[in-house]
Amino acid sequence: MKLLDTPLLVDFMRRRLEARQVVETIENAGERPTTTEVNAFELAAGTFVDGRVDKVKFAQLQQTLGRLDVLVLDRAGAYKSAELNSKLRAAGRGMGALDLLVAGIALASAYDTIVTRDKDFRDIPGLRVETY
Repeated sequence: MKLLDTPLLVDFMRRRLEARQVVETIENAGERPTTTEVNAFELAAGTFVDGRVDKVKFAQLQQTLGRLDVLVLDRAGAYKSAELNSKLRAAGRGMGALDLLVAGIALASAYDTIVTRDKDFRDIPGLRVETY
């Protein structure tokens, strides 16, 4: 199953053809596109400027998130994220906390693929990276 990362969702909200095709392909396969609350946070952060919300961007964000299933950070996801963090550090590689949380949530929720433009997830065992 595929999980949608923040860069893809930003491109989707900007109406970029490649991102829209990814979402539509998932929907046409009878699945519901999915992301995480961590990605929702990252997207929401982009709707605020100087502590004020851009109402147009925020409405667009709500519309986009309404089209998706959004996975929460539960205990299994937290533990998986901590395990990944430990394995990466032991191998001399680091990763940002938010990306670790996304990866942990994905794997704990049986998602084996993340769709993104980022290369940050390529070192995560058990998680394939699909670019668009």
